[in-house]
Amino acid sequence: MSPEGDASMQFTVSVDDGEPIEFECADTLVSRWVNQDILRGKTYPYLPFVGDVQVVLDVGANCGATTVHLARHYPDAQVHAFEPGSAARLYLERNAAGFANVHVHPIGLYSSDCQLPLYFGDGDLGMASIHAREVNLQGSELVTLKAAGPWAAEHGIDRIDILKVDVEGAEVDVVTSLAHLLPTVKVFYVEYDSRQSRRAIDALVERTHEIYVGSLFLDQGEVIYLRKDLADHPDATERLRELLAASMAERH
Repeated sequence: MSPEGDASMQFTVSVDDGEPIEFECADTLVSRWVNQDILRGKTYPYLPFVGDVQVVLDVGANCGATTVHLARHYPDAQVHAFEPGSAARLYLERNAAGFANVHVHPIGLYSSDCQLPLYFGDGDLGMASIHAREVNLQGSELVTLKAAGPWAAEHGIDRIDILKVDVEGAEVDVVTSLAHLLPTVKVFYVEYDSRQSRRAIDALVERTHEIYVGSLFLDQGEVIYLRKDLADHPDATERLRELLAASMAERH
């Protein structure tokens, strides 16, 4: 049982194309705020100039906001959502139930096949981590993790068009295991939890990707990498201007 117990909330949010969507998450202010920003396209903005998207991986899907966001924008893609935490996964399964292109996997991706304790996050299910930290509570549950690269090979995945990784300190493990597939990734959304992780991820993608936009701080941040051929797309800069203008308008 997670620290949030059975407390949940349902809310309606106008997503990035203006359509309302019903969503369910844990009944905390942090959960609602985080999920609203994702569904509105602020955290992981949709890039319409990126085409031929067939395979999407949402690694660390939590209660499913990113999964829903990506499944809506790429209805012809197969969206694989990975969430080892049992409480978060219940929300994920309910929120994604209306999307035939979503496949929920009750595991986490990692550098090896193993079982580890997942420590509950204090205030938000999305802060749960296999690493014991000051933001974790005392409780934990045993979860199953699979080596990311071998899992992809086992399931016949030889390309990843959209990759999102938010795994609370295990990001380098996941990305390193997928290193052979990184050149196929068109858009790579990643959250890092230390400056060492940021540097390691930069090194893994420096030959194939450019930083498109991000919120970078010393030991925490979110970065969007764009494959270099797409960074040269004529619409890439225009879309970036739109995103920055929308961000500035919201601040005022």
